[in-house]
Amino acid sequence: MARPVSMVYPLLIVLLTSCASISGSLPTPEPPVPPRHFQVGAAKVDLTPMPGYPMGGMAAAGKLSRGVWTRLHARAVAFEDAEGNSMAMVSCDLWAMPAGLADRVAELVATDYGVPRLGREQIVIAATHTHHGPGNYSSSPLYNTLASPEPGFDRDLFDFLSHRIAGAVGEAWQNRKPALLFRSEMALGGIARNRSLGAFLQNGEAAQQLLQENSDLRIVPTPFPVGGEEGYRAIDPTLTVIRAEPRGAGGDPLAVVAFYALHPTAMGPATQVYSSDLFGVAATLVENALDGSVVAIFNGAEGDVSSNWKRQDRPSTLTLGSILADGIRKLIAQRGRDVTGPIRYGFTYTRLADLAKPISGASTFPGAEADWAFFRDAGWREGLTEEDPERQIEGQGAKKHPLSPDLVGTHLHVNLPLILDKIAKVPEEVPIGAYRLGKVTLVTLPGEFTTMLGRRISTSVAEAVRTRDRVLLVGLANEYLSYFATEEEYQVQHYEGSSMLYGPLSGAKIEADLIGLAKELAQTPRRAVPVKYHYWVGPTDSFGVEAFDLLKHSDRLEVSYTTLSNVLMDEATGIPAPYNPFVVWIDENPRWTRDSRSTRATPRVSIEVLEDGEWRPLLALGAPETDDGLDFVTTVVGSFGGKARWVSIWLVPNGVDADAALRFVMEGTSGRTFHSPEFTVAQARDNW
Repeated sequence: MARPVSMVYPLLIVLLTSCASISGSLPTPEPPVPPRHFQVGAAKVDLTPMPGYPMGGMAAAGKLSRGVWTRLHARAVAFEDAEGNSMAMVSCDLWAMPAGLADRVAELVATDYGVPRLGREQIVIAATHTHHGPGNYSSSPLYNTLASPEPGFDRDLFDFLSHRIAGAVGEAWQNRKPALLFRSEMALGGIARNRSLGAFLQNGEAAQQLLQENSDLRIVPTPFPVGGEEGYRAIDPTLTVIRAEPRGAGGDPLAVVAFYALHPTAMGPATQVYSSDLFGVAATLVENALDGSVVAIFNGAEGDVSSNWKRQDRPSTLTLGSILADGIRKLIAQRGRDVTGPIRYGFTYTRLADLAKPISGASTFPGAEADWAFFRDAGWREGLTEEDPERQIEGQGAKKHPLSPDLVGTHLHVNLPLILDKIAKVPEEVPIGAYRLGKVTLVTLPGEFTTMLGRRISTSVAEAVRTRDRVLLVGLANEYLSYFATEEEYQVQHYEGSSMLYGPLSGAKIEADLIGLAKELAQTPRRAVPVKYHYWVGPTDSFGVEAFDLLKHSDRLEVSYTTLSNVLMDEATGIPAPYNPFVVWIDENPRWTRDSRSTRATPRVSIEVLEDGEWRPLLALGAPETDDGLDFVTTVVGSFGGKARWVSIWLVPNGVDADAALRFVMEGTSGRTFHSPEFTVAQARDNW
């Protein structure tokens, strides 16, 4: 049996490298100032870092980013009721939202971005869970070491993300206008499937009831189902949309907040560029159809739910994103039920360290039933349990140690369990929140909760607050602590239960504490004292475009139509299309500045068309053709002597005149603007 010896190296680096920390203070929120009307503001801010960062979420199977297709954003929506009570919700195109980053954002919102009335308790910051954003910004050493293909906490990246996210909240607050909230929802099938059906079915009658409820759900068969049609029905298919409409003005909404639960991993581990995946595609498509609206999509209890891809490539991602966008647009058009009303919030920390010593199990290695990881080829599989009572870990029950001697052998000359214990510094407690946004109740989940655990939490919180409405779950919010499953799912030790760090009771503990918060929402006490925060983040490292230096990493320069094949895939032919127009230019390497707010981390690319002797922005489907959309792949192909060579490929959308005179416009990271020679789409294709 093969052994995961490759894990030794990042772990040894952690033990031998000096470590760092992040700390700060959360100011006391100022008292509310009544505005007379309910108000909503929204903003969208770019989060895309420079290339050269290991991407988070795929662990060792992930890639180093060479560039970007579909930019990463923070989409913030600020709410204020007629009494001046307020809250903000931020959806970030990142793989996770660590508590340290959320704390730093809340501090900056109050101190640097002019919103002292928004305290930490009033801000919900969540990750969409794209696996093609950067890693290495966590406030946990474990995730800075193992969540991406290269270890190390990057402080420049942490500062960049915290300022950009805080800036989005500040801008959303400044954009507040009188508004009304409307809620609507529908069952949306065809884009999600359960990837761990064997564990799901352990929930007995409750699981069967959900399958029956989804008996009429739309099914789109794909090559990788688990359990046939049941796999497509073992999900929560509810798409919920809250529309913020300008009071008395009509027209397009100020903001749209949508909720849907799935893993947005339609692009897959082979992807070598940043991507907001199908959630980003959906948000972009809806925003392009509206006039200035911000569309923030929040994930839910998606722990055992995969996106229903046929291939993990750009065409599949566009297809699934389009289905989600169509559902959101349909609900926007319905307007829905008026849910405008008072804002209340409750916030606390749930301590999990008393339940068990935190550790992942052996069945974490192979991945879920339908999303296999490479360790499956080495003999790891789902359902690995520890039957020997003497070797069971206290508080972990059936969980088998991932480096148990009968899995890795006994002749290794390094104590892998000891090394893991040294670096497995995960949070001992996690922040959770319950919120009443008008007539809508929301709760936050500090990780990836399975469908059935999320269903239980939603139902029990609804009973606690005596509402017949569905309680909305905001997954991957305010902290990341891996997976949470029901006790029944935990006992069979499939991927999700095996990845549950604090044992079988941790999901029930989160549920109980959320119920307690929800029952006290009517009180909404304002914090009266500042709170200090401090996190040990593990060893540090720095990444970026210089990682592509010819003298350092020549193997990373293999950018071609092969390495980017799943991004450049042509839907009609199933092969990378070689005939797309492209441009190459050289600019100074992007660098982090002392004020990360002003850092230009990636170039901005657009297309202009020559009309009546003047160059004007090209419009595609009514929107300017820029890399804020879905049609550009921009990568670094090399760095030498402080200069980077960039290439941008334009994936020409339908409807563009093949004979129109066009040019690329590149706003470089140095502040310079570059223009390509004039070309036509027909000429570009003829050149091939």
